[in-house]
Order: sequence, then structure tokens, then C-alpha cells
Amino acid sequence: VLVPAGAEYRAVKRGLKRVEKQPQVVAIPAGPQAAERFLEEWVRTSLLPESEVLLMGLGGSLSAKYGIGSVLVMGRVWNAFERQERLSHLCDSELSAEIAERLGTEIGVGVTCDRVITTVKEKKALCDRYQAQVVDMESFALLKVLSHHRANHRNSHTANHSVAILRVISDSCFHDLPDISEALAPNGSLKTMTLLSNFSKQPVAALRLIYGSLKGLKALEQVAYKLFL
Repeated sequence: VLVPAGAEYRAVKRGLKRVEKQPQVVAIPAGPQAAERFLEEWVRTSLLPESEVLLMGLGGSLSAKYGIGSVLVMGRVWNAFERQERLSHLCDSELSAEIAERLGTEIGVGVTCDRVITTVKEKKALCDRYQAQVVDMESFALLKVLSHHRANHRNSHTANHSVAILRVISDSCFHDLPDISEALAPNGSLKTMTLLSNFSKQPVAALRLIYGSLKGLKALEQVAYKLFL
């Protein structure tokens, strides 16, 4: 199980404390570039042959259908952080369907950006362009790294990785949020003073972000428990 470092990783670990047979949980850096570098090294040195990989964490909703606390499994993820032709990767359909059925949720489409998307306008643009329901900052990086790994090991059983991605919504598509990009450290932790400075400029939006994050983290904790119970 891969989880962005920081609050998301801690939430998943809390949920798994009550699980008898716990999966291996690996904290990855936040953001596509840092995550990609970490995952390239991780795959090269640590990933076991024919393993199942689940990336789980928070995401932003791009659809009115999914509010704070909603859970969605990704079937496809688009790349919106590199300047190139539109590119996407598919998740493993069987593993994704199994997880979705176990949690009683749906399979949707995600898009990965290199920053926190904070405005309603930007979210609508992403939804319209990619027909996606969720935005995050790590999912495409994982699929990209494992796709390259498979391509380089076509004749080896070490390339057989089943990948699923699960996101819990922590902010809706209806409200703007404060821009916290500068307050997010590469390891997923928050720079407290920078964060507080940004919050002071948009107090109502800040309260909305805090509420959504806390509710999303609690839901993420419960999902981790339910999934591996």
C-alpha cells in the first residue's frame, strides 16, 4: 500500500492498527515529480514480483456527484502536469473492481496535477477536458513508472504488477480553497508558518479546507480498516 507522506500516511496507519494481517505500507513524497523519482528507485530495489499495489490517499472532487468523504476507485488516470499530448494509463481492472465491490463504491476517472487545484474554475476545466471526477498529485506518476518498468521487462515475470488507486474526497468542486502550494513540503508535510500566513488571507476558505481535510482523513482511516479487515 502506497500513501502520500504526512497526514494521509498517518490516517492509513491508524486504520490498520485494528487489522490483524496488515499489508506493507510505504510513504511516498507528495507531488508527481518527487513521487516519480521515489517510485523509480523503489521499483528498482524493493518491489516484489507479481505483487498487488494499491495507492490510496485524499483527492479533490471535480464532480458534483462526489462530496467530501466520498470514496472512488480509479479506472484510468490522466496526466495534466507535463506539457505533452494528452496521455493516460489504466489501472488493473480486476483488482480495481474487487476493491470497489468490497467498499461499495464506484470506478471513475482521475487526473494528476503538479499542485493543489484550488479554484472552482480550474476544477471545471479539468473535468471538461479529461471527463475526470477526481484530481490528485501522485496517481499518474505511479502508473507511469510501472508502465515503463513493464516495457523494460517484457519477458520477465517481475513486470506483472496489479495496480489499483483509491481516493477519498477532501474538498468539493463548489468552493475555492486557499492556495497552499508554497506550504506543501516535498515529503508531504506542511510548512506551518507559510500555511498560517496563507490562511489569514482567506479565513473562510481556510476553515473549509480544514474541515474537508479532517473529514477526508477520518474517512481514509475507516476505508483502510474496512478494506483490510
